[in-house]
Amino acid sequence: MLPKENKTVLKSKKNAVSPCAMDQIMTILNNTFHGNVALIYQDSRLVQIERNEKIRPAELNGKSCELPQGLKENCDIPGVRARILEAFENMEYGQVVIVIKEGRIIQIDRTEKQRFAALVGLYGDGI
Repeated sequence: MLPKENKTVLKSKKNAVSPCAMDQIMTILNNTFHGNVALIYQDSRLVQIERNEKIRPAELNGKSCELPQGLKENCDIPGVRARILEAFENMEYGQVVIVIKEGRIIQIDRTEKQRFAALVGLYGDGI
């Protein structure tokens, strides 16, 4: 049997990205043609979503000056959702960055941070 505090951590990891947050992430991805979306993770839960979109003047439609649409229709939405959730597995601190080019997700980067309580403040600084 797990200690009480470990059960809490496991429970929070299961609900790390709420369905509402995942819908918001998918909406942001769907509206991004070039750029990236960073999902910031702390204490085993999603705390922030950052969007960085690149606008290339050469791709603006000369007649209406409208931006190109987001993700292409052939994007595997359930597969993208699964990959995002998979990137958060066993992560306590870090970020997942989704890179989009020409309306296609081309890369998902996962950067995990390790925090060591025994080292914080050892030399007057923190991690």
